[in-house]
Amino acid sequence: MTPIVITPEEILPDEVRLWEALFKSGLQRLHVRKPHASINELKHMLHSLAKQYHSRVILHQHHILAEEFYLGGVHFKSVHQTDEYPIKRQNISRSRSCHTPLEVLNHYKTHDYVFLSPIYNSISKQGYPSAFYPNEIQTLFQDHPEIKNCIALGGIDQTNIQDCLDLGFMGCALLGSIWEGNHLSPELVSKRFYEIQANSKMMIKNTSISDFQFITNDFSKLNELEQIQQVCKAGAKWIQLRLKNKSDEDILKMGKQAADICHQYQAKLILNDHAHLVKEIGAHGVHLGKADLSPVTARKLLGREYIIGGTANDINDIRQLHQSGVDYIGLGPFRFTQTKKNLAPVLGLKGYKQIIEQCQIENIHLPIVAIGGINIEDVSDLVESGLHGIALSSAITSSENLISTTTNYLKQLINPLCNN
Repeated sequence: MTPIVITPEEILPDEVRLWEALFKSGLQRLHVRKPHASINELKHMLHSLAKQYHSRVILHQHHILAEEFYLGGVHFKSVHQTDEYPIKRQNISRSRSCHTPLEVLNHYKTHDYVFLSPIYNSISKQGYPSAFYPNEIQTLFQDHPEIKNCIALGGIDQTNIQDCLDLGFMGCALLGSIWEGNHLSPELVSKRFYEIQANSKMMIKNTSISDFQFITNDFSKLNELEQIQQVCKAGAKWIQLRLKNKSDEDILKMGKQAADICHQYQAKLILNDHAHLVKEIGAHGVHLGKADLSPVTARKLLGREYIIGGTANDINDIRQLHQSGVDYIGLGPFRFTQTKKNLAPVLGLKGYKQIIEQCQIENIHLPIVAIGGINIEDVSDLVESGLHGIALSSAITSSENLISTTTNYLKQLINPLCNN
């Protein structure tokens, strides 16, 4: 996962523009920590923030605003803080600060993720030293390998971020390394964020690719637009519209309707095939099958600002797609699925692990998403294998309740140990 960023305590001049610069640089989670701000001050900041980024904001105070602005989550600062306002939405993350291994053990199961701090000497707080020896942290994760949702916080910068990940943390949170100094600009905070990611071999180069991708199908009891509406309502942010054996006129009509729904929920719309219709529909990109238009031709047609994904069944496919400049790869199938008529040999977990290891050897750093017959109990093992995420179709649409099923998969991606 990409690093989390935590805001400074005091409100900075034109701070929302700095937030947006970080989001444009690929930031997926911004923890807004403003202990001295009034609810009206936070409201003003959130009103100023482009709506497309609201789902990436996590609030530390005034939790009721998470409901009002449809934010991504709420955070609890200590073991003693309880939810100020009961949040009714199911697909909202809950995280907590911890300062001892015991606190992590007490809370990792009941929260989507937990912070452990301070790992290193604080950058933002002078005289706030590290509270841990490296062997203490290693022992925690070795003795409790089930902890997969612990985030390192405190003194993390480009010199030590990889060390944190090597210790066993799921990810890292940044504070002083982003906000240090008095003359901050959108360009400066973006540069700092990029530099820190560049020093971590585990951070995915293309950070705009969702780890949960939904693909529509034509054998559900719901039509494609109804599927998209339900899945987006559950919190999905990546929709692939797959329309086979349709005319360009029909694809344009349904594509524009799908784009409107996705825009309403700040979700990306990816068109399956038909790259020549992407711009007119208003989609964010195209996914190309092995028999579709080549990625090189699609890039010439669409330019760098559009997302291009490709389908792969083995390492040779991945090599070709990497050379062609795709932004992500859908790799599968994981197991047998009825969604595809001409199914390639199944890979299984062992096959994915072998391919990911080979990608690392060959220095191929592309987001790779598993696809094909994935069940909810598979998610943890797939993500642990080094895959970027999962793509689902019939696993969602064949369920009785698309919203609750989607929500459960999303929770598994945040915390593989959460109860469904």
